[in-house]
Amino acid sequence: MRAGGIFSNRYVRAISVAQLIRVLGRSQAWIFIPLYLSIVRHVQYPVIGFLFFITAIISLPFSIYGGNLIDRFGRRKLALITPPLIMLIFIVISTLIFLNSYIYVIYVAFVMVEPLMSIQGILDNVIITDTVKEADRTDAFGVVRIMANIGFSAGPAIGGFLSYLNYGYVFLFPAVSTAVEWIIYALYVKETPHVTSLSSKGFSFPKKDTKFIIISLLIGSIFFVAGQWGTTLTLFWSRVDFITNREIGILYTVNGFAVVFLQMPTNAIFRKISDSTRIAIGGLIYSFSFLALAFFNGTVFLIIDVIAITMGENVISPVIYSIIGKMSPADKRGQYFGAAQLVIGLVQPIAPLAGTVMLSYFYADPVLMWGPLALLGIILSYMVYLYAGRILRTLPDTPP
Repeated sequence: MRAGGIFSNRYVRAISVAQLIRVLGRSQAWIFIPLYLSIVRHVQYPVIGFLFFITAIISLPFSIYGGNLIDRFGRRKLALITPPLIMLIFIVISTLIFLNSYIYVIYVAFVMVEPLMSIQGILDNVIITDTVKEADRTDAFGVVRIMANIGFSAGPAIGGFLSYLNYGYVFLFPAVSTAVEWIIYALYVKETPHVTSLSSKGFSFPKKDTKFIIISLLIGSIFFVAGQWGTTLTLFWSRVDFITNREIGILYTVNGFAVVFLQMPTNAIFRKISDSTRIAIGGLIYSFSFLALAFFNGTVFLIIDVIAITMGENVISPVIYSIIGKMSPADKRGQYFGAAQLVIGLVQPIAPLAGTVMLSYFYADPVLMWGPLALLGIILSYMVYLYAGRILRTLPDTPP
């Protein structure tokens, strides 16, 4: 089904618009918090990486708890509870930055927001899976990514401007956008038809579904390389390429436009290619795109490289959620999406920690920084192609 047909689904439309507004606000916060800590508060790179590592680790239990709560209490109730809490935390972070508060208080507030956003991401994925038939889910998730990246096309540029006024505005903006997002959920996201077999007590994890756990670990391994996009890359641009905040915002805007205009053509090109092969190809694109940073620089190259990195993202991201939806029983979708987030999250937080540590040691020799990461990405991509392909071929309706 084409994007227009997918977008006629009211749930896809509501989630997509909510994602646009969400990313418009929050993308700038995540891009510029490393720069605020490094430039304004003079925090060392490994400490910044460790902050993101701790943030991700703390959010892991909330993934499985949130997934179970979504199955137990319904999609709409959680959709209306989480945004006000997120908005409140962003207001607190903004206020702390305006007041130039004690740095560890800012750390605590920053760590608190990620678990709630993790639950919100799981919730959106479950709603899409509930309301879109399996054959159309990759395109549906692609449409959601396109709309989110329309927001991403403007968010970092706005953040680059706001950061010159005061970094506090960078976090006040997402508080306002989250309020708008809540209105969309309240008006347009009704409870989706679903069933659940979860009991009223305790939390469940699909520990007996070994195929699902292996697939989640293999997918998560790719994020060790893909996860350098964000904190590590932003600091690399600033330290090695001497890129200003405004220019960093523009580069991330290029990323957003590349998703908007290339996501659906990418889906069309890869439609007949198996899911495991698609993820492996995406991993290779990521690896070589990051490696190129060790040999080239300049504005034109950085724009081309951002587009290349985005292609890796376009190839991988939509199909991941489609795979999880395909493997999850209809009555346990929240549990499975939460479990996948948990398993992937065990691997993913290591990326910015390792990347920032390597940057602190090898910023003067980018080959030593990006070379090992690229080699690891190539190895992990081959493992996904080999082992994930074997597992996915055993599932019903999975292309060979």
